[in-house]
Amino acid sequence: MGVSFERVKMAFVRILEELEKNRQYLNDLDAPIGDSDHGDSVTNAFRKVKEAVDKYPEGDRDIGKLLQEVGKSIIFSGGAAMGPLYGTAFMDAGKVVSGKPELTPQDVVTMWEAFAGGIARRGNAKMGEKTMYDTIYPMVESLKASLAAGEGFEEMITRAIERARQGMESTKDMLSLRGRSSRLGERSIGHIDPGAASSFIVIKAFLETLLEK
Repeated sequence: MGVSFERVKMAFVRILEELEKNRQYLNDLDAPIGDSDHGDSVTNAFRKVKEAVDKYPEGDRDIGKLLQEVGKSIIFSGGAAMGPLYGTAFMDAGKVVSGKPELTPQDVVTMWEAFAGGIARRGNAKMGEKTMYDTIYPMVESLKASLAAGEGFEEMITRAIERARQGMESTKDMLSLRGRSSRLGERSIGHIDPGAASSFIVIKAFLETLLEK
């Protein structure tokens, strides 16, 4: 099966819808360990993404170029620390699928691998630091394993979403080692990281849209 340009555009509409629904939930997650505004920041950033997607030239069906426009819109959204991370990640993802009007399952894996690489490079992120990377990296590893095992696309996507959810939930028991929440020390334990949670919402909305008929 292939993922069309139109399906990728729709994924960003779905992401914004889900972030709007969960904006206060994300602010509440941020309250004990941050500024209580993560939901506002990430939702505002993806509102800018929606504007960029709506303005994308009609007739141009380059998914890679679209993802790079998404990345630029997030970087210029001023979305606190997550802005440069998401922006870099989407721009890196766009580079590896440049010129493609449709994505194969291999392309989807390659795209998300580049996305995770962008987060790691820009944020110097590693697993176990209680960040968005704890959601993203296991999801990418799941995609790669499913592709290597020859699983069907739906099974591959469903398994990856579950691994992302598990990664997000694992941050609850972690000690924060990055960002403002790291100042809390042991008090950061017991709270799901808001960045890990918003990343799960973004990943789930994007991947589920790819499965819609």
